[in-house]
Amino acid sequence: MIPIEHKRSGTTFQVNAFWLRDHCRCSSCYNLETKQRKYNLLDIPSTMRPISTEYNHNELQLEVEWSDGHKSVYDIDHLNHAQVENVVTRIQQSTTRTLWNQATITANEIDLRTTLAELVSSDEAAHKIMQSLIRYGIAFVDGVPANTTMTEMTVRRLFPPMRTFFGEMYTFTDSPDHADTAYTKQYLGFHTDNTYFCNAAGLQILHCIRHVNGVGGENFFADGFYAANELKQSNPRAYEILTRVPVPAEYIEEGQYHKYSAPIIRVDPVSSELVQVRLNIYDRAMFDTIPQTEMEDFYTSLREYLKIVQRLDNEWKFKLHPGTVIFFDNWRVYHGRCAYTGERTMTGCYVERVDFLSKARVMGIIG
Repeated sequence: MIPIEHKRSGTTFQVNAFWLRDHCRCSSCYNLETKQRKYNLLDIPSTMRPISTEYNHNELQLEVEWSDGHKSVYDIDHLNHAQVENVVTRIQQSTTRTLWNQATITANEIDLRTTLAELVSSDEAAHKIMQSLIRYGIAFVDGVPANTTMTEMTVRRLFPPMRTFFGEMYTFTDSPDHADTAYTKQYLGFHTDNTYFCNAAGLQILHCIRHVNGVGGENFFADGFYAANELKQSNPRAYEILTRVPVPAEYIEEGQYHKYSAPIIRVDPVSSELVQVRLNIYDRAMFDTIPQTEMEDFYTSLREYLKIVQRLDNEWKFKLHPGTVIFFDNWRVYHGRCAYTGERTMTGCYVERVDFLSKARVMGIIG
């Protein structure tokens, strides 16, 4: 280990020698234009060690000469910021997430809404939508003409639509175009989409462009992270089981067979922060990933979680009307729909998680 003095804070931290060499940013090791490393890790000798160190530029830089003759210069603030022991603190301090139940989200609804006119003409409106999606997992754009073309234009102001076997932009009614309960008039309980994909869509966008000669069809939403956090506090063992047990999901129709298994609650392996919830009772496949002797504990844990998710004080219910496009985080927010009568047409799309997070980083909302 190499001790490094951080004069700004008056502290000393330790770094692994190989890690330090691996993070050299000289022109031989790092391409400043592409922001990529330039070498094979095996090019660094396993016996490599520092033979001299020197502080320069008011002790804000560290120069290291290595045993193989290589020289590196490091920004000490950057090294201090990057230490593994600071990662958890850094993530917790930089998060802008607000967990919500019905009372919290309705009290802050004004923060979730903008208009298409504002979105088209203002980068501030785009930033507001992104902030809402990061903080609450939901955002609305009002004043959108009720058709697929204008819905797509609204989405593309921020993201490219994700292509799946449903298409890029999809329009659906109760016609059985796909083997999915969404393509019916039936009640659709809380769920996330694409549990059968290895990489579920990051966002989902919906726009009710027509509902005539009938009633019902109200949508309802719940913060899966709020519920997971409550479960963690009230029943840590159930929480641990749901973060560990892979649950299989599948989607089968002519020409399509998708299958994937993953835990219902996914956490970051370094910070233990919530990353994703993944739950869809309709798409569950044969549950064969744990022994039968462990099934009772799993089902007990899942039932405890569902009781929290489905509690009325955690549910935000309202009806989507033509003109309002809703964006919501498919890795965080559960959604569902009441049964309906009449003729109802929805349009929308998915957005890749990587595109969503990239946009948020470019805007400086997350790190």
